[in-house]
Amino acid sequence: MPEEDVSYEIIPVTPIKKLEKRIEEIESSATTPQLQNLINQIIELIRNNQKIVNDVIQANTELRNELSKLPSKVDELLSTFNNFLSLVEAAGREEVKPPQPEISPDVFKPVVEELKKVSEQNKKLIESNQSVLEELNKMSKRVKGGTPVSTLLSTYPLRRNLRKVE
Repeated sequence: MPEEDVSYEIIPVTPIKKLEKRIEEIESSATTPQLQNLINQIIELIRNNQKIVNDVIQANTELRNELSKLPSKVDELLSTFNNFLSLVEAAGREEVKPPQPEISPDVFKPVVEELKKVSEQNKKLIESNQSVLEELNKMSKRVKGGTPVSTLLSTYPLRRNLRKVE
């Protein structure tokens, strides 16, 4: 009875042979080395990527370790700074200012009087300079105002002759 359950079929062998031949061609074709090269490159990229990830994880761990040391160093710095400030405050309290002698107003009286004299002399000098400037302006206006130079020169010798006569 077991033989009755088995069924048989007759299949032509030519299509199977053609399929086997195509599979062999695909396996031996030129695209397979290119595909294998691409797969190798992808694997290499994955390895490099994994190295980078491992390096980042290691750097992150080292950074965490260094950062965990930071609070204690900051506390140490603060205590040192506080000690320094207390020393500065103590030095400021202990600093004694030397007594300064009182300066009497009489000391400066001669200097003040001399300055007043110099100031008055400067005022007089300014006034005389102003008057000289005004005279120069008047002379300049006369010369520019159209008085011929020959007229001015003709009056000059007469004045000299008048002085000789006197």
